[in-house]
Amino acid sequence: MHGLTVILPPDVQFYHFMRHVSDLGKEQIMMTFDLLDWSASGEISFEAFHLLACILLCCEYRVEREFMHHHSAHIFELLDTQGSGSIRRAELQAFGFLFNVTGNVLYRIIDELDIPEILYYKEYKIFVMACAEMKAEANKMRNKKTEHERSKQHECQPPRHLT
Repeated sequence: MHGLTVILPPDVQFYHFMRHVSDLGKEQIMMTFDLLDWSASGEISFEAFHLLACILLCCEYRVEREFMHHHSAHIFELLDTQGSGSIRRAELQAFGFLFNVTGNVLYRIIDELDIPEILYYKEYKIFVMACAEMKAEANKMRNKKTEHERSKQHECQPPRHLT
């Protein structure tokens, strides 16, 4: 089969790309592909891919808070797959992984804010701000814990000149 070039379908290319650049599982990757395939054509536009690249970079450098705040309208439009001007609470829960907001943090925010079943942009913006604050608190707690563990390790080590 010399000279035969095999071109993989876009969803397969996307899957392998995402497996290489993220720690998402197959289900999350395919959900993301479907979310970004705005025209349901089986392909992702450059604009959608650019948005994904920005999301991946913000998660890598832990600036989700700033990204979600500055681009909340774009993210809202992305999650509003029906174009109805609203998103369902279930969609927030399903796609929280895109911004490292999952599990207990996500459910705590939803419970504390008493998020309705259907969110319009105003409620979504409040949700985004709450996510950002809780994420910042979680990061502070993690940093304090890490700092405390490092100081404990340092205290237990004998001075270098005695070893």
